[in-house]
Amino acid sequence: MLNEKKNMVQTVQGILLAVSMMFLIGVLSAQDIVPAQTSGREFSLKSAQEYALRHSYNVQNSLLDVAAAKKKLKETAAGGLPQISAGLSYNDNLKLATSLIPNFFDGKPEEKIAVQFGTQHNASFNLSIQQLLFNGSYFVGLQTSKIYSRLAEQNHQLTQLDIKETVTSTYQTILVAEESEKIVSSSLQNLEKTLYEIRELYKEGFVAETDADLVQISVGALKSSLQSVMRQREVAYKLLNYQLGLSLETPITLTDTLETVLRQMDVDKKAAQSFDLEQNIEYRMLTTQEQLSEMALKNEKAGYLPTISAFYTYQQMAMRDSFNFFSPEGDWFPLQILGVTINLPVFASGQRKAKVAQAAINLEKAKNARRQADQGLKLQAAQARSNFLSAHENYLNADENMALSNKIYEVTLIKYKEGVASSTDLTQANDKFLAGQSGYIQAVLDLLNAKNSLDRISNTY
Repeated sequence: MLNEKKNMVQTVQGILLAVSMMFLIGVLSAQDIVPAQTSGREFSLKSAQEYALRHSYNVQNSLLDVAAAKKKLKETAAGGLPQISAGLSYNDNLKLATSLIPNFFDGKPEEKIAVQFGTQHNASFNLSIQQLLFNGSYFVGLQTSKIYSRLAEQNHQLTQLDIKETVTSTYQTILVAEESEKIVSSSLQNLEKTLYEIRELYKEGFVAETDADLVQISVGALKSSLQSVMRQREVAYKLLNYQLGLSLETPITLTDTLETVLRQMDVDKKAAQSFDLEQNIEYRMLTTQEQLSEMALKNEKAGYLPTISAFYTYQQMAMRDSFNFFSPEGDWFPLQILGVTINLPVFASGQRKAKVAQAAINLEKAKNARRQADQGLKLQAAQARSNFLSAHENYLNADENMALSNKIYEVTLIKYKEGVASSTDLTQANDKFLAGQSGYIQAVLDLLNAKNSLDRISNTY
């Protein structure tokens, strides 16, 4: 019986520790810390979510991704606008090139004479304008940049949703941890009172010393459990600070209570809520990914089309035997060219065809991923709703069981004092009472987690 009591107390202690530590998984890698803040803060669940959305580095980075995507769209669009360039060059021919030509001057064409052409100082100025008239890849790239910008905005929405889920889980878990501390503290007070009464009965010779020893073991275990829960609660608050972007030393107060959260939970409305697949951010992102794959295929096909561009070049050239380009007496000789360039792909040894085939395969994979997500998300939504309803039923049952186990313990304690019940009966009643408390704590945590999962997949925070 003594071993059974120890095992039961250890079970209670383990559950209480789990309450405070469950949300550690996945929190640290997804959150960041901003500069320290010293003043205390108060947070309701809603204000905690909003604060995290403003101060999380993850949100800030996703906003930067959105801004970068918009700049990329402008970059792509600018590629189809006129491109103007200008240049200035100067050459000092230190030694002019020498050429051999027939000696026509003396009537001796069979002879060769050395001559030099050109001037020592040459300068030129040119202005060039290019305009893209047609390029299939350009128009596809413009559409792709718009879709990529939309994907960046959707990723920002997903980041916000993840933060809301994590903050909600952390906030509610702390509420459960505080409720656990209250329950354990109350149980400890009652058990210490019982221990005192049993010791008095032992002094009077009405009970055996082992009866008091058994209760003393339970008291010691509950004291240790209470201290552990209190320490974990402190750690939990620091982790919430970490998640919100506050200094770990900043004192915070949770204004919502567990009773308020449970009372505001409309189970019937939540269970009856329909799942809109088009409102699910993961599904919308997969749809956008499919559109990007379609653009990739169009871009490869655009490689078969010609590229047409127009250009205009204006140039001024000057040749001098001395460096006097700024003299008004020197001549500058103009040059103007207006033209059109057509680049027509003819043969690429099957390389272009292979790229088109690969893009088509990737598009089919994207379609399969979206179709799979269609069914998978619907299944997850149905499972989340089922888990929520089951968790609510377990919560109601655990609440009732805790009240009944408490009643049984109090009745057994009275009977024990009257000599009707044995120490074994009292020990068993106490074990059931502790089990009822631990079951209630776990049921509340399961209910809140189930609701959080349902809110997450339906985005109904």
